[in-house]
Amino acid sequence: YHLLAQESRARKLPITDAEVDARLGQIRQSFPTEEAYKQGIAAQGLTVDQVKQQTRTSIEVAKVIDAEVASKIAVQDADVDAFYKSNLERFKQGDSVHAAHILFAISPQATPEQKAEAKAKATAALKEIKGGADFAVIAKSQSQDPGSAQNGGDLGFFPKGQMTPAFEEAAFKLKPGAVSGVVETPFGFHIIKVIEKRGARTAPFVEVSGQIKDFLTQGQREQKLEAFVEQLKSKGKIENLV
Repeated sequence: YHLLAQESRARKLPITDAEVDARLGQIRQSFPTEEAYKQGIAAQGLTVDQVKQQTRTSIEVAKVIDAEVASKIAVQDADVDAFYKSNLERFKQGDSVHAAHILFAISPQATPEQKAEAKAKATAALKEIKGGADFAVIAKSQSQDPGSAQNGGDLGFFPKGQMTPAFEEAAFKLKPGAVSGVVETPFGFHIIKVIEKRGARTAPFVEVSGQIKDFLTQGQREQKLEAFVEQLKSKGKIENLV
C-alpha cells in the first residue's frame, strides 16, 4: 500500500482537494449525523485531519493502480469463449424458479401483536391480489424488501438451497403464474408469485459471458498488480518498525 502511494507521488499523479472532499463526503454519508461521524472517527483513534490524509493516500494508490495496472488489462472475447468451453461443469445448474414476492417484515424481537399486525397486512394484500390487483403494483407500494420492491418484487431465478426452507418449498410447489398464500419465514410474511420454472441445465454462454469476463479481468488485475508491487519493492523505501 505504501509502496504504491510512494510511486503515485513520484509520478506526480494529480489529486485535487475536490476529489478528497468528495470521497470524505461519501464516508460522512454512512453516518446518520455529524456527531456520529466524529464519534466513529474518534473510536478508531483518529482525527478528522488524519482521516483526510488517509483518504488522500487511498486515492493516490487507486490512481497509480489505474495508470499502471487497470489500463493494461485486456480480456479478449476469445479468452472468454475458451474459458466457458473448458469449464462447462462450472455452469451446470439444478432446477430453478423465477419468482417475485411481497414482504411484510418482522424483526427477531417482534411481539405477538406486531407479528399479528404484519400478518394482517399480508392477508389484506393477498385479498387485493386475488381481487384482481396487479402483483407488481402492490409489491412496489407495500413490500418491505428494499432489494426487490421497486422491481415489482422480482427476485430473478434462484436454485434450491438459496432461500429459507419455507419460502423455497412454497415457491417450488407453485405453477407459473400462480400466487401463494401468506408464507411465514424468519424475515416476516411473504406473498409469492412464480413467473417461470426452469429444469436442470448448463447455463448458455450468452448468460454467463459477462461474469466470465469480470472473473478473467479480476485475475489479470491481481497478477499485474502483484508483478507491479514486486517491481516497486526493488526501488521503494519502506521502514518496518517493530
